[in-house]
Amino acid sequence: MKKSMKAGALLIAGVFALSACGSDASAEPAAADSSESATSASPTPTPTLAVGQEQYTADELEAALTAVKADQGLTGQIANDATVRPELEGVETTFDNIVITPEECSALATANLSEKIERSTLAIMQLSETDSLTVISYEDASLIDEQVKNNDQQMVDCTEFTMETAGQVLTASAEEVDSSTDAVTTQAYSVAVNAEGQETTTLQISGFSGTTNITVSMSDPADAAGAQGAAEELIDAVLAELEK
Repeated sequence: MKKSMKAGALLIAGVFALSACGSDASAEPAAADSSESATSASPTPTPTLAVGQEQYTADELEAALTAVKADQGLTGQIANDATVRPELEGVETTFDNIVITPEECSALATANLSEKIERSTLAIMQLSETDSLTVISYEDASLIDEQVKNNDQQMVDCTEFTMETAGQVLTASAEEVDSSTDAVTTQAYSVAVNAEGQETTTLQISGFSGTTNITVSMSDPADAAGAQGAAEELIDAVLAELEK
């Protein structure tokens, strides 16, 4: 049962990641920057981005994770785009067998899913049996911009929801986490999942810059504050590698 709970928690965290549901720690500063740029000579702030001006190749993402792994002394395996791609192609079918309530959460879970898969390159590093570091880069920043824009409304609709699959019902509650990274926008949340009286918690922190989303997901961290700090450091380390 513990193993299935871990899987359920990661699945629910994935639902939130796909819909970018979380706390936008830099929303107000970003709005101010946008207003200033509108009155300046520069038509768009995109050229000033250190990371994510254009889509990264699968090889570039894998190389960034490989460098961070070496620098941080990590031991987990890295899965490149070619390895993960076949599994991604079956994600939509998986959601066909899952009932998510309320319906707003179901819509968020599958919004633009095909487009996100088709227009992305990615790499994943396994941090532990259940924890991971994922880097996704899109053809352009439009998908990420849409995620950030809808973030606040998603948290209103999906702070509590249920997922039913294969006869098992999972109930979940999510809360925003105050987090900060070197990314343009940082989103973070904690999702508590309960099934038949057993509970597990997933901490997920994402850094967004231009075309790029860097996410650390951790299940049942013994030290939540320490885990959050480690996740933020990993995101910053990946950003630094991509900036080179």
